Formats: sequence, structure tokens, C-alpha cells
Amino acid sequence: MRQPVQTLLEHVRNGRGGALLLGGATSAELAAVGGPEWPVDGFRVLRAAGFQAEAALAFAGLADLVRPLADGSEFDVGAGGPHLLGAAVADLVVRTAAGAPVLAVVADAHWLDPESAAAIAVAVRATKQAPVGWVLGVDDVRRSPFGSLGAVTVAVRRAAAATELPTATSRALLVVAASATGHVDEVGGALGRLGLHVGDLAPAVADGLVEATGAGWRFRDHGVATAVYAAATPAERRATHAAFVEAIAELRAAEKGEILARHLAGAASAADAHAAVALGRAADGARLRGALEAARAAYGRAASLSPDSSARARWLAGAADTSRLVGDLGGVGRAIREARILTDEPTLHLRLDRIAARTSAVRTVQGDIKTLLEPGTPGTAIGLIVAGKAAEAEAMLGPVVAAALLADPLDMGPLTLPAIAAGAMWTGDGGGAAAVLDRSIALLRAYGATEHLPALLIVRAEAGFRLGTWPTARDDAEEAAALASQLGQQPVRAVARGLALRVSSLMGAPTEPASALEAESLGAEAYAMWSRHAVGTAHLAEGRWREATTALGGVADGLERLGVREPSVLPVAGDLVEAALRIGELARARKTAQRAQELAGESTSTVARAVAERCLGQVGEARSAKPCFEAALRLHAETGDRYEEARTLLAYARLDGDRTRLEAAADRFATLGAWPWLARVEAELSGGAKPVDDTLAALTAQELRVARLAAGGATNDEAAAALGISPRTVEQHLGVVYAKLHIRRRAELARLFRDL
Repeated sequence: MRQPVQTLLEHVRNGRGGALLLGGATSAELAAVGGPEWPVDGFRVLRAAGFQAEAALAFAGLADLVRPLADGSEFDVGAGGPHLLGAAVADLVVRTAAGAPVLAVVADAHWLDPESAAAIAVAVRATKQAPVGWVLGVDDVRRSPFGSLGAVTVAVRRAAAATELPTATSRALLVVAASATGHVDEVGGALGRLGLHVGDLAPAVADGLVEATGAGWRFRDHGVATAVYAAATPAERRATHAAFVEAIAELRAAEKGEILARHLAGAASAADAHAAVALGRAADGARLRGALEAARAAYGRAASLSPDSSARARWLAGAADTSRLVGDLGGVGRAIREARILTDEPTLHLRLDRIAARTSAVRTVQGDIKTLLEPGTPGTAIGLIVAGKAAEAEAMLGPVVAAALLADPLDMGPLTLPAIAAGAMWTGDGGGAAAVLDRSIALLRAYGATEHLPALLIVRAEAGFRLGTWPTARDDAEEAAALASQLGQQPVRAVARGLALRVSSLMGAPTEPASALEAESLGAEAYAMWSRHAVGTAHLAEGRWREATTALGGVADGLERLGVREPSVLPVAGDLVEAALRIGELARARKTAQRAQELAGESTSTVARAVAERCLGQVGEARSAKPCFEAALRLHAETGDRYEEARTLLAYARLDGDRTRLEAAADRFATLGAWPWLARVEAELSGGAKPVDDTLAALTAQELRVARLAAGGATNDEAAAALGISPRTVEQHLGVVYAKLHIRRRAELARLFRDL
């Protein structure tokens, strides 16, 4: 940990900003940075710690960070959303850095309240050109709220257990390592029966091996606990567990289940029927809650401790089935063979036969992967969705999704599951889709059935994108692409790469150039459209409006050819309208908006209906546009899709110049990590000149018509005749156009349209 932090400090001393994500860094380790043992001379150190997520204290983490720099009159955390406050923090920190470089240290950043996390992300991004360093401690760098910032990531290596501890402390450490909970009653009782005292743990606490909690003690690193337990002799371990058995016998009954079973087994040196029965029951409970590794170990230990051959065979059957679920196929075979020898009971042999059959099915590769994404027959749920009959599909999928939540994924068919989840997502049940995907992916990982994972990961990535968890969605898509490449599933690989590019480009850090995916767009159209859509989105994110219009227009045409009427399958209308308007293609934008409205009327997707209303607002007159934008915002309020809502707020604000809506859009883009879109909003909030490609987006549909005619050389009278309005109205529109585009003459207007 020390070396990457030192590197960051040198970087900041040279006048450049930077951010460091430390995965697994403890709050104690981060507290040492800037302390007596680790001075950072010349730096102003700011500190905050995450704990507010569960307490729902909005901006509490941000307030802790900036409190040393500002009083309430200078910085008020109640005065705005994440973007506004993040920008204010950045300004405050940059001003402070003018006197001395700043180091901001945030421990347990994954526990920050969401508002603070978004605001700090904005501040990190805004201070890259100033002597400001950020050190953010998170539990997992891939799943942290700062995964879209492009920060340097480092996994902290843990210290090994100290070897020069008092003998009593080493014995006390074994007690904590053997404990199931670390609770003071459990640990204290066992220590007392071994002639030890809780004070014997003090040297280990001082060395940072264990820490005191509100309920007892725990190791800072589970690996150290494992090392302490493994280093003890069998006799020492049995004596420790026997002490726990005595201590637990005096505690409340609720603690006599799995905890007691664990210690009974640990204390046993030979066959023990009592311990075997307790372990078997504990294994049943662990399996029911999905703790498969724990269940498998408990079944195996119960079998080894059981003196009765029939009981031992039953526990072995449990071990075999659980080994199947965790993907230990060798363990399945060994347990089944031993169980068959131990018993002649027909019912148990039938159960073993079923386990063996299911195990063989795990390794059966289902090669017809194409059926996943291509349109099905009209009688299936996916077929109904594609045909625009989402309501009927939703009714069909409801009980199927409920059944999938309870079923073994291999019983359902690994290729059926992503289709069910995608169908649920397309008909608006994102929660049901996520539940099916999370559970099925976890089980298939446990099976070791990696050939079934890419399709599920793709659908989960799409669901994550729509729910706003973009870093996680990007990671799922990249993993799907890597697995599909290893397995030779090339069409699935193209879809996964496209999804990774789509998400990452909207985060401002594309996983690859759009041109690298162009070649993958030449296959079967049902697959190629996903790649082309990603390419179009990447162009859109980077402001290449003409290229985006070409790519996205091709996707829209392809969906028409395939007869896909459900707009939620591959949402393209909102992006195509945006891109077409940016280059002045009003006719295409209007046609796309009208088609979006037609298809949304048949959809069960609230997001699709909201985007259709936004599109109509973007291509309409000012008087007719406002009701469309208002309707879109009402629909967005019913969904969890903050990205499309932010796009609507931005488009609406461009119509009437409302800064409140611009700031609301900025907050949503900041929370998502949609940095390219946030940059556009910030340019408009600052009142700075817009890039050439962005200028036409400021015009209403009628203003755009007038501007295009004027740029083409039409007089006011000719434009009035073409548009059915008076020459005076044309002149008024031109005055507004000149003001919005910061130009004065028709020649400049004509030049602007030529440049576009």
C-alpha cells in the first residue's frame, strides 16, 4: 500500500492531480497516512470515512471531508445536488491547493452515502489538473462507486500473523480463529475454560492482527485466521473446540444449532453420533440458505463421524449432491461410490441415480447458442415481444419468472434462463430479471458450467446498464466477451463486446475504439445490430453526430426489417433523434420520433414511452414541445432509469433555458458516471461557447427549419411561403437563431451549415 501512495504523492508534488483506489485497505491503514508513522510533509490532508449508506445520511461523508476547509456560511451541503456540490468541493479544494498540495483520504468509500459518492466523483474528475491527490479505500475496486473514474487501482496485500507473541496470546488467537462468531460470550467462555483471559488478546490487537468490535473480536484478515488455525496441533484444536462446547452449553438455545455442531465436530477424535447428527442438520440449513461450500464440508464431516453405515450413506448422498452444485465433479463420484457400498436402501440408491444423471448433464455443451438472440416463433414470449405484443408476453412470463427463481438452472435449461430474464426486462420487470440472473449465474459458477455463463452475463449487463450500475454492467459484459472468446461462441462475443463498448463509451472510457468493432458488424443481422448499436452509441458519446446518425439509422432500419416492434429490445430512437437533430436532419428526426411514439403505445415499458415523449418534444414547436417534455418527466418518475431522465431534463432545458433542470440533469449524469454528457451540461451551465456539433441542438424545430432555409439562400418571403408563416415571423425566428448561435449574418449561418 505504501508504494502506490508514495507514487501518487510525488505525482501531486509535481502539480498534477490523481486518484488511487485501494482495494481491501482498512480504515486503520488509511488513518496512518499523514499520521506520525507516515508523515506527508507539505500536504494539507483531508479525511472522511464511509458509514452513511445504511444510515441514509445524505451528503454526510462529503460534509466530513470539507469541514476543515469551510464553515457553514462558505459551504452548505444542503444547497444543491451531487453535481453542484461536487463542483463546489472541487473549487474549494483547488483554491486550498494553491497554497499547498492537498491529499484527500476516504476510508471505506464503498459505504459512503450515494449522494456523497457521486459528489466526490465529480470533485475527483474536476481536480485532475490541480495538485490534489485522492486515496479512496474500498472493499472491491471492481464494484466500487468510483469504478468509472479511471483511477489507478491497487489490491492491498495483507500482513502475515506475527510470530513473536506471548504464548497466552497465541493460544487466545487460536480461540478467536476457531470461533464461529467472535462474540464476547462465546470467546470469553472458551478462554475462561482454557485458563486464559480476554486481556491476553491485547498484544494481538496492538499488532493489528485482530480488532475489537461492539460484540467481540475479529481478525482483520481472514487469511491470518486460517493460518493461525492451521498452525495449531490437532490436540490444541480439539481442546479449543471442547472449551467452546462447554461454553455454548450455558448460552441461549438459539446458539446451539450450527455453532454447537461446528465445535462438537472439532472436539471429536473418533466416531461420534451426537456430533454427526448435529453436523447433518447444520448442513441441511446451510444448503437451504445457499451456503453450498459450508454444506458440502458439513455433510462430509457428518459422514466421517457417523458410526452407523446407513446414516453415513445418507450424509454422503447430501455431500454428493452439494458437490454437484459447487462443481466438484470428482467429489460427486467419490461420495456416490462410497454411499452405494454402505447401503442397499432402494430409495437412497434412486436418489444417487438422480444425482449422477444431473451431474452428467452439467458438462453437456449446448452448442445452438444462436437461438438465444434471434427472434423466436410467434407463439413464444420472446416472439410476442418482438411482434409488439408486450402485454400478452408479460402475462405469459409472470409465472415463468416466478418458477425460474426457485428452479435449478439446469432443469430450466441454461439457454432458456437468459431468454426468460431478457423477456422480463423488456416487459418492464427489471427486478425479476435481476433476481433470476443473479441466482442462476451464482449457481452456474458453482457448477463450473462456464459454457452457459456468457449469455446470462450479457443480459445481466444490459439490466445493470438500465438500472444505472454502469461499472458492474461493463465488467459483466467484458467477462462475457472473454468467456465467449475462450469457448468459441463468436456471435455472443460480438454482442458482449458491443455492450461493453456501449456502456464504457457513455462513461467516457471506451473499452476499445469503435472502429475495432466495425468488422464484427458484418455477421448475421440479428447479432450485427447489437455491435452497430454500440458503435453508434460510441460515436454519440464522443460527439461524432453524423457517424452516429449513420450507424443508428442502420440499426433502426434493421429492426424494421426483422419485424421487431418492441422498442425496449434495442432502444435506438432517443439516440437517433438526438444525433439527427445535431446535424440538422429534422425530417429523419421527426420520422423517428413518430415511429417511436407508435411503437411505445404497444409497449409495457414506461421508459420507452417516456423516451418517445421526449423525442416528440425535441422535434416539435415550443408550444407543443413543453407538454411532451412534462409527460416524459412524469413517466421517468415511475422508473429507475436515471440516464434517460437526465437526457430528457437536458433536452427540456435547452428548449426554455431552465438552469434548475440543467443542474438536475448534471446530478443524474454525475451519479451514473456519464462524464461525456456531464461535460456538455457543464458547458451550458457555464455559459461558454458550445462546440460546433452542439450548436443546432439549441434550436427548436421551427427555428431549425428557418435556419436551414436561410442558410440555403432563401429570402424571408420564400421561407415564409415554404413554412406557411408570415415574413415577420421568419424575421423574428432568425433573430432568435442568431442569438442562440452567437452569429450576426446569413453568411455565417451558411458557413455553419456547410461545416456540419
